[in-house]
Amino acid sequence: MSKSLFTIATLAILLVFTSAYYTTPADGRVGYQAPSLTLTDGAEEQSLSHLRGEYVVVTFWASTKPESRIANLTLNRLTHQHGIQHVSVNMDESEAMYRQLVAVDQLHSQWQWHCDQASQDKMRRTWRQESEYCSFLIDPEGRIIQKNPTEQDLAQL
Repeated sequence: MSKSLFTIATLAILLVFTSAYYTTPADGRVGYQAPSLTLTDGAEEQSLSHLRGEYVVVTFWASTKPESRIANLTLNRLTHQHGIQHVSVNMDESEAMYRQLVAVDQLHSQWQWHCDQASQDKMRRTWRQESEYCSFLIDPEGRIIQKNPTEQDLAQL
């Protein structure tokens, strides 16, 4: 009997000490750590990890879907208005079209990125994108706390 009690106590102690080192795995679902995201345009590189400690909205969009473009434009302005970082990733085939839209829509270009064709499938799987437009609200610890946040959600932060 004492051997069983000793084994249970040892397992409980191990569980307590190892759970302190457990981190939620990265996954594109609410409640999980946001997957890593590093974007480059050849000359400059930005990473989502550089924004740790701030609320961030990551948006994936494509100009081939007008509602996606409008949602990205709206979210870009809302996040700027509320002082929230916005990382916008365009999933179009044409980078030239993307660059033209950034200028025409007067988007804040520091965190506007185009994802090349080779990376798009991996990005969609990693972030579990279900449509052409998808956005994620990420807390200062790097966890996804909401998918497709609204203006009211952003105003509450």
